[in-house]
Amino acid sequence: MKISKLLCMMIVVLPLTSCIQDEPLNMEADIEAVIFDKNNNHVLLFNNDSVIEIPSDDAGLNISVIKNPQAEITNIAPIFRLSPGARITHIETGKDGNRLPLDFTKPQKYKVTSEDGKWERYYTLSFDNPSIFTDFNFEHYEMLGNGKYISYYEVKENSPQKYYIWATGNPGYSMSGGSNYPTQKYDRGVNGNAVVLKTVSTGMFGSALKMPIAAGNLFFGSFDSKNAVTAPLAATRFGIPFNKKPVKLTGYYMYIPGEQMTDQNNQPIESMTDAPDIYVVMYENSEIVDGVKKSVMLYGNNILNASNIVGRARKEEGYYQTSTREQIYNGEWNTFSIDFTEEGNGIDMEKLANYEYNLALVFTSSIYGANFQGAVGSELYIDNVKLICEE
Repeated sequence: MKISKLLCMMIVVLPLTSCIQDEPLNMEADIEAVIFDKNNNHVLLFNNDSVIEIPSDDAGLNISVIKNPQAEITNIAPIFRLSPGARITHIETGKDGNRLPLDFTKPQKYKVTSEDGKWERYYTLSFDNPSIFTDFNFEHYEMLGNGKYISYYEVKENSPQKYYIWATGNPGYSMSGGSNYPTQKYDRGVNGNAVVLKTVSTGMFGSALKMPIAAGNLFFGSFDSKNAVTAPLAATRFGIPFNKKPVKLTGYYMYIPGEQMTDQNNQPIESMTDAPDIYVVMYENSEIVDGVKKSVMLYGNNILNASNIVGRARKEEGYYQTSTREQIYNGEWNTFSIDFTEEGNGIDMEKLANYEYNLALVFTSSIYGANFQGAVGSELYIDNVKLICEE
């Protein structure tokens, strides 16, 4: 390279370097997110909530992490994502707070100092058992998958915390490339919004995998999209910890079946009409293996027949009335009321108080949809659901 060219480049670069050096230091002192890595995410109620975004306003100064009720929290080392250049200090010990193992049986306090050293914010981080929800109006949701499909959550009054107790099969359906998602918002509910669950075709993608339909569903638990193709029944993880004894499930619905039932091979099933399913299942959420207490989840293959089920509320096929398109358009809602009945070992009140049972609340537009049997075009509308429990 010629000397003249090199000198010219140096003349251009030097002012840029000077500008970078003169840039003022950041004045923000925020915790932007709390992160739990694989060594710590066992304490969470839902492992997929391993990154908890924190509001930047004063509502975010008291951070409450919803924990698994069985989890030990005496040695947890959370990771903090901070404002650029900021640092975090654990107030009681004066140590760097990032990845610092602490006993969270009591709330822990932190100070965040801005990069320029002139600003400070004080935070409290605590771990709390799950909140119990029993009334569902389906007004709280967000759009995921770059705005393609809906995901529901619950909130408590006067709290910014989102409780992600609901799951759907929408993430699995997204792999088909379709746009008519099985679980959608319906804006003409009994009051405000409602949910509509649709049984839809998965196209060539699904047919090739012997999964020709996707039944709309909404349930307590989580959906593992990584297993949606290889082990679809294992992808649905039913239930959340619950500490109340159910008595009855009530709500509003409308249902219209699709025209033609088909099987897993997309072949017609004659003389059979599609039907919805709505049910509650409560089950023991832990077992002792080699002297060690381990958590238990129920999946699509055993949610209705596992030996650890202690009670359920479910109506037999044929209970639900069908609606016409005109009735749906006019908003002629039907009601359902399903009694909860104990079974198996029954409910132990001490275990119940300690969240040692999971509760699954499930809605689907095709009763045999888990086996990829159903009628494309079946639609189940749900609103104003109440899970009545003993006081």
